[in-house]
Amino acid sequence: MKKISDTETYTWDFLENNMAKVQLSSITELAELAHVSTAKIVRTLKKKGFDGFPDYKNSLKRANHDSLIRVAGLSDEANAFVYRNLEEVVRTIGFLNTDSLSDMVEAIDKARQIVIVARDAGEDIGDDLMHRLQSIGKNVITRYYDNMEEYAGKMQADDLMIALSFTAQERIIIEAAKKAKRKNATVLALICDFPSELAKISNSYLLGYKSKLEKEIVAADEESSMPLELLCRILLDMYIIYKEKGSIRTTK
Repeated sequence: MKKISDTETYTWDFLENNMAKVQLSSITELAELAHVSTAKIVRTLKKKGFDGFPDYKNSLKRANHDSLIRVAGLSDEANAFVYRNLEEVVRTIGFLNTDSLSDMVEAIDKARQIVIVARDAGEDIGDDLMHRLQSIGKNVITRYYDNMEEYAGKMQADDLMIALSFTAQERIIIEAAKKAKRKNATVLALICDFPSELAKISNSYLLGYKSKLEKEIVAADEESSMPLELLCRILLDMYIIYKEKGSIRTTK
């Protein structure tokens, strides 16, 4: 392998530490985020043994596809939907970032009050997260309707907003997050789309992977809620560990 420069080392580290962004962004978007040129990304990847950016991006997909399981006796179509569930879990976990998780559990711990905002299918997930956080002593409320923005405008600097969104494009959630930030409140986002305005607004965010496979035969289940449910469960688990151990980071 060819020797790489300090800038190329930085570029490689950025790609490896931001796999969620790599899989969901164009090379131009990544270059802007990393503050390097697209040519620098391509040269770095070629020195690492890849043909270019598409080859590197496909290698991440192949790594996840290697874990494919098949249920004996099911058709290919049926197995595809079984795999969709596995893929959403595996790739969502692969998107996790230690810094974001650590920042988020610390924000939850410090918050005077937590406000969870969501719409549609995210509301049930928000209710579950609210009850679980309340059960361990946090002051948590939910706001799902038109008063979401009005309430956000009354938040204080030691308050925390957790925004749940499959698309990260709902204007009412984005505007509520903006108002909360103007009040110096902290905003955390659990989303299934990147890049997005909601991700840019938030202090920290977690990204869930939403399968491209549509379940058209069941109209009520057009969109899987699993990625957001998983992110909420992981965030709660990390907070419990943080409260017990004082950190979720390795001690090495």
